[in-house]
Amino acid sequence: MLIDDRTARILLAHFGEPGDEKIGAQVAQFGAIETLAKLRTRNSRFQTAQSELELNKVVSEIMRMTAKSKSEILIPSDTCWPAPINDLDFAAPICLWVKGDLDLAELIDPSIAIVGARAATSYGERVSSELGSTLGEWGITTISGAAYGIDAAAHRGSIAADGKTIAVLACGIDLAYPSAHSALLNRICASGSVITEAPPGAPPLKHRFLTRNRIIAALSTQVVVVEAALRSGSLSTANWANAIGRKVWGVPGPITSATSAGVHLGIREQSMAILMESTDLVSDLVL
Repeated sequence: MLIDDRTARILLAHFGEPGDEKIGAQVAQFGAIETLAKLRTRNSRFQTAQSELELNKVVSEIMRMTAKSKSEILIPSDTCWPAPINDLDFAAPICLWVKGDLDLAELIDPSIAIVGARAATSYGERVSSELGSTLGEWGITTISGAAYGIDAAAHRGSIAADGKTIAVLACGIDLAYPSAHSALLNRICASGSVITEAPPGAPPLKHRFLTRNRIIAALSTQVVVVEAALRSGSLSTANWANAIGRKVWGVPGPITSATSAGVHLGIREQSMAILMESTDLVSDLVL
């Protein structure tokens, strides 16, 4: 089997783990093909498929599942690869599975991520929906994670305004997670894209949600945190955004609300700018 750069990246994504910076560093230094060859002799995960026949079976199954899910695989050399994601350096994805609009480079220009609590309050969901709608009206793509609460409200707000939206999954492109959002994910595909760095069949393991958050941050021009408790996973998106130079906004809530405590701390520590009105988001981009 001829292993080219695309095939090597598919195999690295399959045998590796999303966000593995050690693999990312090797790919940056040696390229995907040589990195795969090295790992097949040194890494136990990669030693499970040693023969060319076994590798061919793995790639064939991945391509079958990719086609079945009506998605495509993007790698950095593709013209529609979203260049801002490379700001993650060694933590950048090896490749991406995309369903919907494949031209991520155009789709994210410009874009704003809206993230927050799954167990959101009615206030948080209303604000998130209104922000998504405002962005849609201004032609700005909304990015989120398709989870319950703030994520879903942001996607729905954008769709309601005939805007474009992107959902970044923590599982394979062939899986609808959460399953209750299957219809929502289909609507997102029709108005934008559903993307993931995890190969088809990869389950939504807990740590992959935190790993996924760096992609949400990197794809966006700015990040808005609507509601987040002190230990909310959404704060990891804000941390990544700050680390790679994205502006982070925080939506204040009632001072008695534990759901907004993480946002309030971010505003107090000046890692988030306080969002007073939706026009604050668009002024730097379109006004």
